Amino acid sequence: MSLDYIAQLTSKIEEIPKPGLAAQLKMAPPHRFGTKQTLLKVPKNVKKAAVMMLLYPNREKELCFCLIQRTTYNGKHSGQISFPGGKREEEDIDFWATALRESQEEVGVNPEKVQLITTLSSTYIPPSNFYVYPYLAYTNQCPDFIAEEGEVDHVIEVPLEDLLKESAIQDGPITASYTSEVIVPMFVFGTYRVWGATAMILSEAREIIRLAK
Repeated sequence: MSLDYIAQLTSKIEEIPKPGLAAQLKMAPPHRFGTKQTLLKVPKNVKKAAVMMLLYPNREKELCFCLIQRTTYNGKHSGQISFPGGKREEEDIDFWATALRESQEEVGVNPEKVQLITTLSSTYIPPSNFYVYPYLAYTNQCPDFIAEEGEVDHVIEVPLEDLLKESAIQDGPITASYTSEVIVPMFVFGTYRVWGATAMILSEAREIIRLAK
């Protein structure tokens, strides 16, 4: 899939119905989210953040998106795979600004080179009590990724075609600081397993991208 697909996607985006929670629930961990009602139960003291799914051409002109593997630390999402993103700061005028700033800080993406495609459906992450606003965006140039040492272990580049494969979705065991081993739906990209909120966001993006093809 080449960069030409971006023009096709952006031209169709207004006509594509957002799959929303229905798509997210397909990849929701059963032990955490059993129903739509569970996803909508957001506490008043929730923290808010934004993340970005950035599409870009790699060095071979293949359309990709990036994920990050977080460093190991004493926290809920230690070592997990996610999108670049983080908590909203006072200087951020909106959540899109948060996503741009965090992507620059965590992986070195120049915000002036990034164009918004669409807003994806927000989701709640119970273990860390974050309500996350995700964005689908693109850049016409391959970024020179620079991982922030304090938070990002390394950047993961995933060909967009890999997301669309039926074999990308599997069920498998995971463990985390807040749960014993459980079986959850996940996206598998080579040796990387992506589950939880990131997989739920990817699920909606996957359906939108398929509808635009």
